[in-house]
Amino acid sequence: MSNAPKINPDQLWQDLMALACLGATAQGGCDRLSLTEADAAARNLFRLWCEDAGFTVRVDAMGNMFARLEGADPSLPPVLMGSHLDTQSPGGKFDGPLGVLAALEAARAIGRTGTRTRRAIEIVNWTNEEGARFAPGLMGSGVFAGAVTLEAAHAAQDRAGDSFGAALKRIRYLGEEPVGGREIDSYVELHVEQGPELERTGTTIAAVSHSNYLVYITVECLGANGHTQATHFATQRNALLGSAKALVEIERIATTLESRAAVSQLDVWPNNRVNVPHRTTFSVMMVEPQKEKMLALRGQILAALDSIGTEMGLTFTIRADATREPVIFPEEMVTLIEDVSKDLGHSVMRLSANTGHDALSMGPICPTALIFVPSRDGISHSDYEYTSPDHCAAGAEVLMHAVLRRANRT
Repeated sequence: MSNAPKINPDQLWQDLMALACLGATAQGGCDRLSLTEADAAARNLFRLWCEDAGFTVRVDAMGNMFARLEGADPSLPPVLMGSHLDTQSPGGKFDGPLGVLAALEAARAIGRTGTRTRRAIEIVNWTNEEGARFAPGLMGSGVFAGAVTLEAAHAAQDRAGDSFGAALKRIRYLGEEPVGGREIDSYVELHVEQGPELERTGTTIAAVSHSNYLVYITVECLGANGHTQATHFATQRNALLGSAKALVEIERIATTLESRAAVSQLDVWPNNRVNVPHRTTFSVMMVEPQKEKMLALRGQILAALDSIGTEMGLTFTIRADATREPVIFPEEMVTLIEDVSKDLGHSVMRLSANTGHDALSMGPICPTALIFVPSRDGISHSDYEYTSPDHCAAGAEVLMHAVLRRANRT
């Protein structure tokens, strides 16, 4: 059909590059931690673009933003598409923003043709997907889906003691809309793969079939304070040294099991030159597709902590322990992405998700699809994250047509 909506690849790329100027790093990436002024600037620009396109923008009490393209029957639940605008510190231009701006361009394309879908379509920017400043991640979508309470989310603090609720109010994105509690027809998210498989196989699109077990553990190690020069080495109870041994052991265990585990954060007290480090905390993140292997990995890591603690006179305590169960996306949604991709002439394969996405929050409450496009060299959460203009456009095209089919079905 000559009047069928078409993505404007140049517009999408221009939007991505313009947004990347907000929180830009010297190395070419982005640093837009959630609820910072850089995040506020990105939100303001996104809102401006949405309103210029004629969409009504609403903000809820988590700062989640929804831009609506009304449907022929407003009584029907809407189809949502989107992702997040916050980044890691530092992060890249594509992880998150591609999903939001591709959704915006898809909605613009639909609007340009005057197409009126049966159901409304909403573009969403979820708050604090990354969890880099306020834990946990997937927070905005988690509250929307009922997995996290609004009170707990607002009470979360960053490392400086600033609360999520105070920061949300400060950047003027504490909205009046209730969070969630409404029926959603379906949710479709476009994201960069954050892995090498699409590039390795020369495939353009991945229809994500499921996620894997994601385990997050925060460990506290307690030793004894003392003077580094006056306390004999043999009698020191050095929490930093014990934690270092634990980190090496965690890597050994993961390698032996051919699994994935990484220590991603380490804090040390009192963290000066002349005191024995007497307290540390560190975070362990694990990814496993199989429950039995996940339990074995977790069990061996905890046993190693006990052993090191006994050997060195240290106490290891688990202060936070969370497991995100796998989400299985409905076969109808996975097939939808495959069928749309093939109809548009794009190669497609199925993949699992090894990282967190807002689609994992939405999966339990509505039919959900997650689309991947290639990441160069599999790199993400980096200044050097890159997805080509052609792949961005292809992902946006698949997103738009998948959403159109959901929004127009009888």
